[in-house]
Parts: sequence; C-alpha cells; structure tokens
Amino acid sequence: MSSRDQNVSVQSSSVQRFSRIKDQFKSIGYIRYRYIISALLGTGGLIFYLSVASFPRAFRHLHPIGANYNPNYSSECKFLKRVSKVEHVNEKFYSWTRETHQRLDLASPFGMLVASLPSGVLSDIYGGKYFILVSMIVLSLVDLVTPFMLSGADVDFYIVYFWQFLTGIGRTAIFSGTNSILANWAPPQERGRLGSITYCGLQFAVTFHHGISENVILATKMWNAPFFIYTPLVLIWSVLFSFFGFSYYRSKNRWLRQKERQFLEEHLGKVTTFKPKKKVPWLQLLMSLPLWALVIAHLGHRWIWDVMMKNLHFYLRYVLYFDFHTGAALTAIAYMSMGCFTLISGFIADYLTNGEYVQLTTLRKVYTTFASMGPAVFLLAASYTGCARNTAVSFFIAGMSFMGFYFSGARINSLELAPNFSGTVMGVLNTFNIVLALALPKIQDIVAPNESILEKRSMYWVHLAILVFTNFMYSIFGSGELQSWNEDGREEEEVDVTSIEPTSSIQRNFNPPVMK
Repeated sequence: MSSRDQNVSVQSSSVQRFSRIKDQFKSIGYIRYRYIISALLGTGGLIFYLSVASFPRAFRHLHPIGANYNPNYSSECKFLKRVSKVEHVNEKFYSWTRETHQRLDLASPFGMLVASLPSGVLSDIYGGKYFILVSMIVLSLVDLVTPFMLSGADVDFYIVYFWQFLTGIGRTAIFSGTNSILANWAPPQERGRLGSITYCGLQFAVTFHHGISENVILATKMWNAPFFIYTPLVLIWSVLFSFFGFSYYRSKNRWLRQKERQFLEEHLGKVTTFKPKKKVPWLQLLMSLPLWALVIAHLGHRWIWDVMMKNLHFYLRYVLYFDFHTGAALTAIAYMSMGCFTLISGFIADYLTNGEYVQLTTLRKVYTTFASMGPAVFLLAASYTGCARNTAVSFFIAGMSFMGFYFSGARINSLELAPNFSGTVMGVLNTFNIVLALALPKIQDIVAPNESILEKRSMYWVHLAILVFTNFMYSIFGSGELQSWNEDGREEEEVDVTSIEPTSSIQRNFNPPVMK
C-alpha cells in the first residue's frame, strides 16, 4: 500500500472515529426535558423554602430567646453544659410575649389551610405553572416589604400576622402546583427518580437554612441579610420558570424534542388529559379507600416531620447542651443526609419496579414503612442513650435518613391514584396535614411540658405508636394502581403526536434517541 493510500485510510478512520464520538456526544448531551422540568421544580422548592424561612431566622434577632422566654434546660446532662453566648446583630427588640410569638407562628399554617384545597383544584383545571409563578411573586413581594416594615417603628402585630398569612397561601399553592405538573410530566417508569429530584430540594433547603443563613447574618451584621439574598433568587427562578416551565407535556413547547413528546404521549396519554377544565368527581374521590389510606400515611409523615423539624435542634441545645451553632450544623447534616437518601431511593425504586423485582404497590408500602418506622425507632433509641452525645446524634441522623424513603413511597403515590387530579389529591392531603400541624404544638406541650429526657422519651413512645398505626393502615389499604375516578377527568380525544411539527430548526435536524 502506498503512503498516499495509508494517509487516506488513516484520515477515513479518523473521520469515522470522530463521527462516532460526535454521535455519542449528541446522545449524551441531550437532557430529556422532563428532567429539566423536575430540576426546575426541585430548585424552586429549595429557593422557596429559603425565602419562607428568612422571617423566623431573622426574627430571632428582633425577638431574642431569653428576653421573654427562659427554656427549661434538662437537668440530666448538666455536666455537659457549655456557656455560649447567642449573638444578636440588632439593638431593637420587639417586646412580644412567647404566646404572641406562638400565635404569629400559626399565621402561615392558617393561610395554608384556607388555600390548600382551592389551589389544588384550580391547579388541575388551569395547570400548575401560573399558580406557582403567582405564589413565588407574592412571596418575593412579602419578603421585600418585611425587612423595611420591621426596621421602622414598632409594627402592629396584626400587620405582621397578615403578611405571614399571605406567605401560607403562597406555600400551599406551590405544593399543589408542583404535584399537578409532575403528574403531567413523569411517566410511570420514571416517577421515582423524577419525584426524588423534585422533592429533595426541600431537604437541601433546610440544610442550607441551618448551615448558611445564620452565618450570613452574623458575617454581614444584618438581621435582614437573608431577605436581600433569597428574594432576588426567587425572582430569577420565576423568570426562568416562566420561559422553561410548562404545565403539560402537550403544551406548545419549542424545547421539547419530537421523540420525547412521542414517548410521553405513549406512556402518559392514556392517563392524563390536556383538557382545560376538569370536573372533580368528589363523591368517588371521597369514597376511595386508597385515598384515605394515603391521607393516613401523610398524617404519619407530617407528624414525624414536624417533630423532627421543631424538636431536633431544640433537643440538641436544651437536652444535650450543644451550643447554638453546633446544633444548627448537626441539624443541617441530618437534613442533608435525608436529601441524599431521597435522591438515591428514587432511582433505586425505578430500578426495582422496572426490572419487575418487586410490584409497584409493594414497593410504595415498603418504602413508606422504612420512612415511618426508621425515624420513630431511632428517635426512641436516641432518648435511651442518655447524655451520650455522639451516639444520640448518630441515631438522629439515621432516623432523618430513613425519612428520605417517604418521597418515593407515599408521597409519589399521590401522583399514581389519579394523575388528572393530582393537585386536588395534594390539596386534600395538605388540608389534613395542616390541621395536624396546628394541633401538634399543643399536644407536645401536654405530653412534654419540660425539656427532660424522660419526657422526651414518653413523647417518642407516642410517636412510635402513632406511626405504627398510620403505617399499618397504609400497608393494608394503600394502592399504587390507577383509580377509576381518574377517567372522569379524561376527555375523548386522540392525539397524533407524529403530526406535531417540531418548533425549532434544532428539532427538525436532530432527534436523538430517547432511553425508555
């Protein structure tokens, strides 16, 4: 072979190799749009929580613990006590009593209670996108006004209460809208992973809240610094979501590739509808046993979630005598662990069900059992460790990690019963959850009025009993099967997705393979 032929052969093989690499790059480089939607919802949940949590974090510097409230430190572990000064960066304090502060804490849940069911129904009728956007804008406006309002003359309690009430309305609309959108984008074989990407944002938000927000305040010497950081993020996210977020995969969407549209139509077209208005089958919905089993499971999760959210940091400070910053850091680690478990367990769930290693309903029930029994058992175990800090913290983190299974268990189950009414289902679940959230502080004050290990142990036994009951009911009556009343939201239509023309030159020239 001549040198010229050899050069031609080398060039030809190089071109072929480059072509293969190029094709692989295109296939890998194309991110399926349903994952973009899920990531947008997840980051939206993260930013939304940080924005909402700015007020209680900042208000600690306006209403310092110790000015009007002296907590009961546990006497069992006094030898662990460390003298640590809680820093405040503001000279102006609101002289509100502890009872007034507790009433203010209830403003947001009352707003959620009022708007929970209507926002769910309307999200199903008109799509979740615009409800989420309106809620985010309302939250950003509240956060913009709040620091200036609190910095001026003493503000009337009822004005602050009203602002927090508006925040509650916005919060519940985001939950319902997210559920509605996810039901219209997540095919059955990917609900675990897409749901976990969406829901893990909340856990990582709590991580950032405990790990970053207070340090930002102390570093800047500004109690209102979180408002000025997170509010612009809310607005930036809202702009991105207005361009790239869609309520339905059938919406006119220049970014959605034709192959993916066909894939979604194949797997979602028979269970979801693009119909602009849907009449909610209230009678069938309220008589659905799997729905009530799901309500009970959510009540159990809400119970243990609120216990962990409101008591973990408090237990670390006033029972185990960690200083404020160490307690916040350990709480952040616990929630980060739960976020990681949420993400990983979602992918594992899809692998197990798609490979037919386990039936879908069985997996949802097993995951929900892990998420119920794990936290309850580890909380109780922590109370028996006495003053052994490291052991107790390890049990707390383990318990929080197990809670991550819930989101690919009962939480994602809310999409499966009736995708056409997933927002309404979430509205029903949230209504009962909020009622429980309003009652839980009173229950805890009755069972454990002081911060002693023995009282906490008694309370944790109550938690275990409640979660055994809620998990038992869900295990018996829960279902991952599509319910017949979902069809009441279907319209008789045949959509030929092959006739839908691509809306961009990129789509016309390149349709990469879609992994199914």
